Amino acid sequence: MYVSRAVESIRADPMDGESVALALTTADDADTEAVAAAVADAGGTVERYLQFDDLAISVPHDRVDAVCAIDGLTAVETTDAIAITTADATDEDVAFDG
Repeated sequence: MYVSRAVESIRADPMDGESVALALTTADDADTEAVAAAVADAGGTVERYLQFDDLAISVPHDRVDAVCAIDGLTAVETTDAIAITTADATDEDVAFDG
């Protein structure tokens, strides 16, 4: 499973009282509702369902490790990784169609 550097950083040094928004990529054969229930069991909250049965969640820093252990995930990233919607939102040279 892929875990972004930002998430690994939080796992290694969680800040007391802080939460993080994560994007969970589910495996093709994963039961999205079972993953959502596991998020709740791990102390997180499903904020919304994303395209392709993926989930956007919020979770306390000290529970990120438990989220990363959920069966049925192929990637765990911060939602910042999916938030680039305009060229102004990135420092990289990005071309947008439209």
